[in-house]
Amino acid sequence: MYRNKGRPTLEEVEKMECPKYLKSQLKKLKKEMNYKDGTEILLALSIASDEMSRCVHMFPEVFYMDVTAGTNRQKRDLFLMVVKDANGQTFIGNATVIPSGQRWVFDKIFQSFFLHLYGEETIGRNRLALTDDDKAEHGPWDNSVETLECYNESKHMLCVFHALVMAFHEKVYPKLPHKINLKKELTEEGEIYGKKICFILFVTFRIMRC
Repeated sequence: MYRNKGRPTLEEVEKMECPKYLKSQLKKLKKEMNYKDGTEILLALSIASDEMSRCVHMFPEVFYMDVTAGTNRQKRDLFLMVVKDANGQTFIGNATVIPSGQRWVFDKIFQSFFLHLYGEETIGRNRLALTDDDKAEHGPWDNSVETLECYNESKHMLCVFHALVMAFHEKVYPKLPHKINLKKELTEEGEIYGKKICFILFVTFRIMRC
């Protein structure tokens, strides 16, 4: 995104240039989509209106991020970043139409789109990013935290559903006492154990977030 008038500086030209690894990924993507060599495609469309930017500047402490599938006629994925105020009201801070769910796409979002749209000062105020368990999405965020100074104060955590609910059903629930010949129903003792474990996990998760 180039906002200034006139000829861009050398630093701005370097930022807008397409890296070699990205060119190879685009070439592969074109081939997969049966485009001819030389065909220009819209890689991604990152949207942040004045109202969306204002909300991000006001509530930058926590980013809630996820991807929804098949939201348009081309069946492209839509990446959403949401912020929340002290009253629990949520606001969409960013909507990006992405070509795929590969790591390099999220690298571009975090290290280019976010910095150009909101600035390093606002990104530097973020303290927590919540995502699902898709490593292609949260891996680039972790890389940004390690490599870019404005991301250094941020931490990544999984959302409650993926961190607790799915983990409970996959790792804890099968080991609880079940009724004979009924693998999906717990005994009375199993239900008591299950509730206690859920409570402990939830309290632990809340403490970790604080």
